[in-house]
Amino acid sequence: MDTLLNQLDDNLKELYRKTVDADALLDQLQQQGQAKHQRIFADNTVFQASSNRFMPYLAETAEQISAIRLSQQFNTATLQRVVKQLQLLHKTLADFRIATKAS
Repeated sequence: MDTLLNQLDDNLKELYRKTVDADALLDQLQQQGQAKHQRIFADNTVFQASSNRFMPYLAETAEQISAIRLSQQFNTATLQRVVKQLQLLHKTLADFRIATKAS
Protein backbone atom coordinates (compact mmCIF):
# COMPACT_ATOMS: atom_id res chain seq x y z
CA MET A 1 0.00 0.00 0.00
CA ASP A 2 2.83 2.40 0.84
CA THR A 3 4.48 1.83 -2.54
CA LEU A 4 1.23 2.59 -4.33
CA LEU A 5 0.68 5.77 -2.31
CA ASN A 6 4.26 6.88 -2.95
CA GLN A 7 3.79 6.40 -6.69
CA LEU A 8 0.55 8.40 -6.61
CA ASP A 9 2.29 11.15 -4.63
CA ASP A 10 5.15 11.23 -7.13
CA ASN A 11 2.63 11.74 -9.93
CA LEU A 12 0.97 14.57 -8.02
CA LYS A 13 4.33 16.28 -7.44
CA GLU A 14 5.24 16.00 -11.10
CA LEU A 15 1.87 17.32 -12.20
CA TYR A 16 1.82 20.18 -9.70
CA ARG A 17 4.62 22.17 -11.32
CA LYS A 18 3.24 21.54 -14.80
CA THR A 19 -0.21 22.62 -13.63
CA VAL A 20 1.04 25.85 -12.08
CA ASP A 21 2.96 26.69 -15.28
CA ALA A 22 0.03 25.81 -17.54
CA ASP A 23 -2.44 27.87 -15.50
CA ALA A 24 -0.05 30.85 -15.55
CA LEU A 25 0.20 30.54 -19.32
CA LEU A 26 -3.59 30.32 -19.59
CA ASP A 27 -3.83 33.53 -17.54
CA GLN A 28 -1.44 35.26 -19.96
CA LEU A 29 -3.35 34.00 -22.99
CA GLN A 30 -6.64 35.14 -21.52
CA GLN A 31 -5.23 38.62 -20.89
CA GLN A 32 -4.31 38.68 -24.58
CA GLY A 33 -7.88 37.87 -25.54
CA GLN A 34 -7.23 34.18 -26.14
CA ALA A 35 -8.06 31.08 -24.06
CA LYS A 36 -11.79 31.73 -24.04
CA HIS A 37 -12.69 28.12 -23.25
CA GLN A 38 -15.11 27.32 -20.43
CA ARG A 39 -13.60 24.02 -19.25
CA ILE A 40 -10.38 22.11 -19.69
CA PHE A 41 -12.22 18.79 -19.90
CA ALA A 42 -15.56 19.28 -21.63
CA ASP A 43 -18.23 16.67 -20.88
CA ASN A 44 -15.78 14.50 -19.01
CA THR A 45 -16.96 11.76 -16.69
CA VAL A 46 -13.56 11.26 -15.03
CA PHE A 47 -13.66 14.53 -13.08
CA GLN A 48 -16.38 16.16 -11.04
CA ALA A 49 -14.58 19.50 -11.24
CA SER A 50 -15.40 21.93 -14.02
CA SER A 51 -12.90 24.70 -14.62
CA ASN A 52 -11.03 26.63 -17.28
CA ARG A 53 -7.80 25.99 -15.34
CA PHE A 54 -5.94 22.77 -14.52
CA MET A 55 -5.49 23.22 -10.75
CA PRO A 56 -9.07 22.29 -9.70
CA TYR A 57 -8.71 18.98 -11.53
CA LEU A 58 -5.38 18.27 -9.85
CA ALA A 59 -6.86 19.24 -6.48
CA GLU A 60 -9.74 16.80 -6.97
CA THR A 61 -7.27 14.01 -7.73
CA ALA A 62 -5.12 14.93 -4.71
CA GLU A 63 -8.19 14.85 -2.44
CA GLN A 64 -9.01 11.34 -3.58
CA ILE A 65 -5.45 10.17 -2.96
CA SER A 66 -5.55 11.78 0.48
CA ALA A 67 -8.79 9.94 1.25
CA ILE A 68 -7.16 6.65 0.25
CA ARG A 69 -4.21 7.45 2.53
CA LEU A 70 -6.43 8.34 5.49
CA SER A 71 -8.58 5.24 5.22
CA GLN A 72 -5.58 3.01 4.36
CA GLN A 73 -7.86 1.16 1.99
CA PHE A 74 -9.38 1.64 -1.42
CA ASN A 75 -11.68 -0.06 -3.79
CA THR A 76 -10.68 -0.89 -7.32
CA ALA A 77 -13.10 1.62 -8.82
CA THR A 78 -11.60 4.49 -6.82
CA LEU A 79 -8.06 3.52 -7.75
CA GLN A 80 -9.00 3.16 -11.42
CA ARG A 81 -10.60 6.61 -11.36
CA VAL A 82 -7.52 8.20 -9.77
CA VAL A 83 -5.22 6.52 -12.30
CA LYS A 84 -7.43 7.71 -15.18
CA GLN A 85 -7.38 11.23 -13.76
CA LEU A 86 -3.60 11.20 -13.49
CA GLN A 87 -3.22 9.83 -17.02
CA LEU A 88 -5.61 12.40 -18.46
CA LEU A 89 -3.85 15.25 -16.67
CA HIS A 90 -0.42 14.07 -17.88
CA LYS A 91 -1.63 13.73 -21.48
CA THR A 92 -3.57 17.00 -21.59
CA LEU A 93 -0.76 19.01 -20.01
CA ALA A 94 1.74 17.51 -22.48
CA ASP A 95 -0.57 18.26 -25.42
CA PHE A 96 -1.11 21.80 -24.11
CA ARG A 97 2.63 22.35 -23.81
CA ILE A 98 3.19 21.17 -27.39
CA ALA A 99 0.31 23.30 -28.71
CA THR A 100 1.52 26.47 -27.00
CA LYS A 101 5.11 26.02 -28.18
CA ALA A 102 3.92 25.57 -31.77
CA SER A 103 2.06 28.87 -31.79
